Amino acid sequence: MTVLAAVCTKIPDGRLAIIFLPMFTFTAGNALKAIIAMDTAGMILGWKFFDHAAHLGGALFGIWYITYGHELIWKNREPLVKIWHEMRTNGPKKGGGSK
Repeated sequence: MTVLAAVCTKIPDGRLAIIFLPMFTFTAGNALKAIIAMDTAGMILGWKFFDHAAHLGGALFGIWYITYGHELIWKNREPLVKIWHEMRTNGPKKGGGSK
């Protein structure tokens, strides 16, 4: 669900169709709105056919990742990469005893 929501957020004007109804097309933005509405209604009304909370959580995470998360993660990865390269070149630090 996260991947579907991310793609629909990134390309909202993309045309989609249901495999069994290829003559009926709709935009990815409208599909995402419909899926979120259906899963929200499913949670409120207590439908048990799907896990609507999981679908809604996945969709919201996909939207958040495309909107904010991708930039946050790649902008703030520098300290982690420095630590990783230091560990790879110098090896693990040994502590405990005195020499």
